[in-house]
Formats: sequence, structure tokens, C-alpha cells
Amino acid sequence: MNELEVKLFDQSWNYKNRDLIIKRLKENSYDLIVIGAGITGVGVAREAAMRGLKVAVIDMQDFAAGTSSRSSKLGHGGIRYLGHGDMDLVHESTTERNWMVVHIPHLIRPLPFLLVVFKGGKYKKRDIVSAGKIYDFLGNKDTEFKIYKKHKWYKPEEVFDLEPEFVREGNEGGILYYDTNLDDARLTIETLKEAIIRNADAVNYCEVKDYRMDNGKINGVKCKDLINDTDFEIKGTLIVNATGIWTDKLVKTYPDDIPDPLIRPTKGVHLQFKREHVKHNNALALRSISDNRFFFVIPRGEYTILGTTDTDYKGDLENPFCTKEDADYLIESVKYHLPAAELEYDKILSTYAGIRPLVMQKGKSESEVSRKHIIFFSDDGLLTISGGKLTAWRAMAEDLFRHVEEKNIFPDIEREKNFSKQKFIIGLEKEDWLKEYNKSRVKLDDDIVDHIYQQYGKGAIKILEMIKEDENLKERILNENDFTKAEILYILRYEMTPCLIDVFCRRTEMALWIRHGKAREAAEKVAEIMAKEYSWSEEKKISEIENYMDYVKKTVAFI
Repeated sequence: MNELEVKLFDQSWNYKNRDLIIKRLKENSYDLIVIGAGITGVGVAREAAMRGLKVAVIDMQDFAAGTSSRSSKLGHGGIRYLGHGDMDLVHESTTERNWMVVHIPHLIRPLPFLLVVFKGGKYKKRDIVSAGKIYDFLGNKDTEFKIYKKHKWYKPEEVFDLEPEFVREGNEGGILYYDTNLDDARLTIETLKEAIIRNADAVNYCEVKDYRMDNGKINGVKCKDLINDTDFEIKGTLIVNATGIWTDKLVKTYPDDIPDPLIRPTKGVHLQFKREHVKHNNALALRSISDNRFFFVIPRGEYTILGTTDTDYKGDLENPFCTKEDADYLIESVKYHLPAAELEYDKILSTYAGIRPLVMQKGKSESEVSRKHIIFFSDDGLLTISGGKLTAWRAMAEDLFRHVEEKNIFPDIEREKNFSKQKFIIGLEKEDWLKEYNKSRVKLDDDIVDHIYQQYGKGAIKILEMIKEDENLKERILNENDFTKAEILYILRYEMTPCLIDVFCRRTEMALWIRHGKAREAAEKVAEIMAKEYSWSEEKKISEIENYMDYVKKTVAFI
């Protein structure tokens, strides 16, 4: 292993070492302090660390606990934005998507999407075919990273060959185009680890309460460690506000051209079913029968995600949940397009809801809210980045540093465009994984072999080593799912994971794919592993279980 791979697996960044990391945060002075550890914040941290800056990352919740674990789990260019004329946004997103497919191959996986033309609908065949051509063209403009496969038009009868259960009435054919499927929280964690191995420090459950000031300029943050209930300060040259839906809480002064407030929060809800109940083969790009909004039916192995909604939101930003109205909105439209689908409430595995940090723009109405990102300096020196699409996280970070370079805050950090389009250290090709697996002589079921590779890349090799040391670790958490004890132990030893809910909702996708009725059984098994690894008391273990179960109950309260 090279030096960075060694650091990836040296067990220095885990919960047992959290106090040591906080000690460093107190004692050191950083070039950059990033507030917010969603995909935007950790992307900035990675970019900064790759440019040689000393970086600290803090988040008041778990890493990726906000929008970055509650998306549609897609790396996509946004074909629907072509209808808005957002060519630059689509070009940026498709080229960033292509880069991730090549350099994080285990985690970013090509996925075919079917988009059908309906008689009397908003778009005609020529519109959809043109959209497919433009989408492919924009995705292929980058000379190094090309699209996975070109789109193809299918006649109505060919559509039914692809999707036998798809609605016949009004179907005039459609295109099959390609985007990608991913685990958004896993991408966030691995991106943060790319900064960690380059000497960044990062902790979760650490809330910024105020700023350190010097002559009217911010030179650090005042924090509360929410786990130990202690206050401390971190010194830094430049403070970046990458808090997404909480952006306005951190900004004290706005430039004249920036709206106050900046963020318009909207709620997006997703439902999870067994794929056999939805009865589809490909990902489907559909329009709602109630308001004509675009949404997806997304296959993920044996499972399917339906989503998303898009409604204005005024509630608790930390804890949005799915309502009966949200669920019905999605189910009714999917049932129209797939009449044989079995989407009764008792077949829902789980739900999740997230809040999008859409940015307002002066002179534009709410209906014109942009999906583009925005970056600005406040008079006190705070640098804010917000908005944008998950897929474009790297390009957003690069754009932020163009603003930093213009201010000449850090000499000698300028890099050529696309400098950070480098391979992830954790990235692993499938054929290389299979060689490692066969060489290990560890015997696992095929679904587990595929699962640990897909989620952990080179980390899967470490999981094999753990199983070789203790065969009991290949035991499944539940017989009907492919999550194992070894996977849990890997997360605890190689990632900062303080709480049981972090394991279920961010480090793995167990909260999605374990049926809510089985959640307690799974929680008790995982909590037992954590209690042993962390030396939890029985009282602490029970508290963690009940906290997670309270979350589960709220996600399915309408059922």
C-alpha cells in the first residue's frame, strides 16, 4: 500500500480517538475551517487538503446527516434542466458524473433510465429525442471522461419489451438514457476521508455557537462538543459556511446582491419497496399525474426507491419526515404508470425525507429558484457556499477556490482547472476486487461479495481480513439482508461513528432496506457490537436503541 492507503486504514479517525482530535482542534491553528460536513463541505475540505492547506471540518450533526443522506441516490446530469435552458448546469453535472464513474468505480454505477412520450403530454417525440442527443453531447464535451453509453429511441411495442407492466394508454415510445446510482452518504464519508488522509481534522456532533473576531473579521469559531457537553474554540484564517439548509443561521451580514434570507427550503420524500412489488426493470423518469412534476423510480438491486416530492417546508430542519400525503402523491403516480404495482402501505419498507437548500436570487420569483450554487464573502470575512447539485460537489469546491484565489488569501494554492479530478484512494475496480477475494480464500455468499465491494471499495479487502481473523464476523445482521457483522466492525474502527443511528442512516443503508418491522431486531444486534467495541454500559446501549427506534417510528407514523 502507498502512504495514503496506509493512512486510510490506520484507525486514527474513529470514535475512540475523538477526544484526541478535539484536542488538536483546540491547540492548532488552521488555514481553513469548514462548517458543515455534507457533500458540499467535505468537497471543499478535500479540495483544500489537496492544495496543501491545513483543514478542520465540524458539523453539529453526524457527517451527511442533512440533505446529503436524503437525496434520490443519483449522480445525474439533470436531463429535465434542459427544458429550462440550463445547458451549463447540465454540462457541469454530466462531466462530473462521468469523472466519478471512472475514479470511484465501485460506488458510482451506470444506470439506464426510461423516459416515455405520452400522447397529449408536455413534450413530443422530437423534444425527447433532441433532449437525449443534447444530453449525450454535453456529457461527451469533456475530452477525458466520456458518457457510459448513448441514448436510444424505442417504439411503443419496444418500450413494452423493456417494461412489460408499463401503462399502454397514450404511450408513444421513449428513450433509454444513462445516469448513475450511488449511496450519497457513503460518497460523503469517502470524500471526507480523502481530506483526512491528507491531514485534515474532522469531528461530528460539534456545533458552532459563535465566531472568534479580530478587528471585525472572523478568525475562528466558538464550538460546543454536543457529546461531552463542553465548549472550545478553533482558530482559523478562513471560515467556510457550507451548512446547506442552515446557511442563513451562520451568515450575519449579506452583500447587497445576495437575498436575505438566502435559502428557500423545500422537502423531498422517498419511499422504499421491494423491487418485485414495484414490477419494473429499468429506472423510470416519470411525471406526476397530479402536478406534472418530474420524479424517479430507481432500482437498487432487489429494492426500489420512489421519489421525490418537492414542497415548500417550514418545519424542523433537522427532522423532516414523510407524511401520508407525501406517500400518496408518489404512490398514485407510480400506480398510474405501473398499474400492476403492489404499493400498499404494508409493503413499504421505509421512508426518508430531506430538505433541499435551494438558493433565492434577487429579481426572480420563487418558481424560478435556481439549482445552481452560489458563493460569496461577507464583510466579516465569512465565505459562504450553498445550493447546487450533489453530482457537482467537486466542481463547486473548485469554484470556491477560484474566489479564494482572487482574494489572494493563501499564496501558491492556485491549480489548473480540474486538478482535483483524481482517483479516490478507496476506489477499486471490480476485476481487482474479485482477484483479491479469490486470493483471500474467504467464502462469502455472492450477494455479500457484491455488497461490500459496492459500498467500500478497498475497504472490502480490509473487511475480508477481519473475517479471516474471526469467521463469526461474516454472520448476517438479519437473514434477509446482506449486511454483516464485519461491515459494522469495519465502520466502527475506520470511521468516526459515535451513535447507533449513524450506522443505520449514514454509514450503511440499513435504515432504507431493513423493513421497519424488523428494525428493533437489527438495532439490538448492531448495538451489541457497538457496546463491546466502545465499552458502553447497558443503559447507554438501550438509550441508543430507543433513539434509533424513535426515528424509525416517525418515518412510518402514517402507516
